[in-house]
Amino acid sequence: MEIKMFSQLKRKLQLLVSRAVVNIVNDSFKQQNVQVSLLSGETADDVERFQNYGHTSVPPTGSEAIMLSVGGKRQHLVAVVVDNKTARLKDLKIADSAVYHAEGHYLLLTEEQLVKMLCKNLHVIADELILFETPQTQFTGNVRIMGGYSVTTGTSTASDHISGNVSFLNHVHYCQKCGTTTSKPMVG
Repeated sequence: MEIKMFSQLKRKLQLLVSRAVVNIVNDSFKQQNVQVSLLSGETADDVERFQNYGHTSVPPTGSEAIMLSVGGKRQHLVAVVVDNKTARLKDLKIADSAVYHAEGHYLLLTEEQLVKMLCKNLHVIADELILFETPQTQFTGNVRIMGGYSVTTGTSTASDHISGNVSFLNHVHYCQKCGTTTSKPMVG
C-alpha cells in the first residue's frame, strides 16, 4: 500500500511540470487558450495561457511551452511560458529588453537609455496630441505634412522654420510680372 501511494505521488510530481508544443491559439477569450501536444501522442485542448500584465502576444504554431499541472492533475493544465526559438531576438546585452515579432520588426530598450525600433511602417494613433520634448529632431528622409501647421514657441512668438536653407519667416518671392518681391509671410 505504501509503495503504491509513493508511486502515485512520484507520478504526480513527474507530471507537475512539462514541456509542450503549441498547435493552435484561440485569442478570443478573456484568457487566451491554446491546444498543445505533450508527451508522445498526448494532446490537450482549451489550456489557459497566462501572460504577464501589460503584454500580450499570439505565439506562432510550433512555439514551445512550459506547462503546469495545477494540483498535480493532468486534466487541469496551464501554460505559464511560451517561447519561439526561431523568432526571438538574439545576442542582446545584459539588461536589454525587447518586444519583437516573427517577421523581424522590434522595439529594443538598451543601455544608455537608447530605444531602437525597427519596422517598415510606424502608425501612431493619438486622440489628442503627440509631444516631442527634445532640443533637436532629425529626419533623414522626406517629410510630408498633411494639413496645416503652425510655428510657435511656448510664448506664442514664432520661431523660424528652415527648409533647404530657406527661412519660413524671412523668405520672399520675386514676381517677374510685377517686377517686385512679395512681403515676408505673416505669422499669427
